[in-house]
Amino acid sequence: MRRTIFFLIICLSVLLPTACAPIRSTQIESAPVLSQTNFLLDTPAITSTSSTSPVPASTVGASQPSPICVSVTEIPYSECVALVALYRDTGGESWIMNNEEWVDKDNWLETATPCSWAGIACADGHVIEISLGLNGLTGEIPPEIGDLSHLTRLDLIDNQLSRVPAEIGNLTGLMELNLAFNNLSSLPEEIGTLTSLTALYLAGNELSAIPDMSALADLTVLNLAENNLSEMPQGTANLKNLSALGLASNNLSNLPAEIGNLTNLINLDLRGNHLENLPPEIGKLTRLTWLDISGNKLSGLPPEIGSLTNLTELYLENNKLDNLPPEIGAFTKLSWLTAFDNRLDNLPPEIGYLTALIVLDLQGNNLSDLPPEIGNLADLNILYLSGNNLSGLPPEIAKLVNLTELGLDDNPLTSLPPELCANFQGKVIPALLCAP
Repeated sequence: MRRTIFFLIICLSVLLPTACAPIRSTQIESAPVLSQTNFLLDTPAITSTSSTSPVPASTVGASQPSPICVSVTEIPYSECVALVALYRDTGGESWIMNNEEWVDKDNWLETATPCSWAGIACADGHVIEISLGLNGLTGEIPPEIGDLSHLTRLDLIDNQLSRVPAEIGNLTGLMELNLAFNNLSSLPEEIGTLTSLTALYLAGNELSAIPDMSALADLTVLNLAENNLSEMPQGTANLKNLSALGLASNNLSNLPAEIGNLTNLINLDLRGNHLENLPPEIGKLTRLTWLDISGNKLSGLPPEIGSLTNLTELYLENNKLDNLPPEIGAFTKLSWLTAFDNRLDNLPPEIGYLTALIVLDLQGNNLSDLPPEIGNLADLNILYLSGNNLSGLPPEIAKLVNLTELGLDDNPLTSLPPELCANFQGKVIPALLCAP
């Protein structure tokens, strides 16, 4: 949950998201990051309303608009018709409408005050937000959505929507678009013209391609996790303001050198792809604090990774790593390092420089010994070494006075020295290693 929660939080507080992808257990899943994090938590909705009486506009579409719109005065007639079309075309009669935030709100079409309908927020006589996540919407978003020209936030996460119309390109003031966890297999090119977007959530769909995003210069959060992407989408390298990028659980086999252009990235989630190496340009992402490259096919890390000196969480598990580069010694802010289920047969002495580490998980590797420098990790709370080839521990490990868990099962160890057992009483797994 840690990884998932983190990604949600970074999305919410850094720029904060509404769409991150689920994560695993030891996993962190995100992490930051990220995640496997359900990649999304919604930002607070704006609820201010205004009751003005605009001159009714002619409808565009909606072959059978509800008669209720004739009586509506707080928003233009065309906007009311657009809401009715959304209700009609996405199975409104079967919507769940059980969001706690909708207490004291009206059901759709039951009143002539659309600004009081569940999930709707208005300001200055216009609809500015629609938030209908996890509400049972099915089918296609109607083209009338394009008549909501004052919309700034459209959140339809976790429904069963299958199509987005080209008219979405009319929403030129849209700042947040959340279509994560639907049934989308394609998107209109007009998505790439929404130049006011700061957050775009498309995780958990069936997308194999994304429209060119070169023009989305204000984008700060982009979550494309859990799709069928085989390459980084066109235009991504131009998003110089991006601070959170989620590409987890796709079919990426490589990263382009242009990834190095994203110098404002703070959170990068690449877990669950098919990456065999990282480009040296990864070292240009010096603002990164959270990096998840677990679940790939990495056999090594480039030395340039040592430039990521602001990292606080690094997830390397489930790869094919046989060593960690000495450059990791530069990660002096790192508090969480997981590298379980790799092929590590040694640790560099530079591991001793990671004095901010709280969690170090090295389970399921080929370690036969530990460097004495591991004793420098005085803040370490959790050290997992299960499933290695350890027949002994360096005496310096006794310096880890803040340990709360020391996992040593599935090693060729039969017992620990009495002095270590005294230091780590009740903290060693399995406890039999300290049995009298």
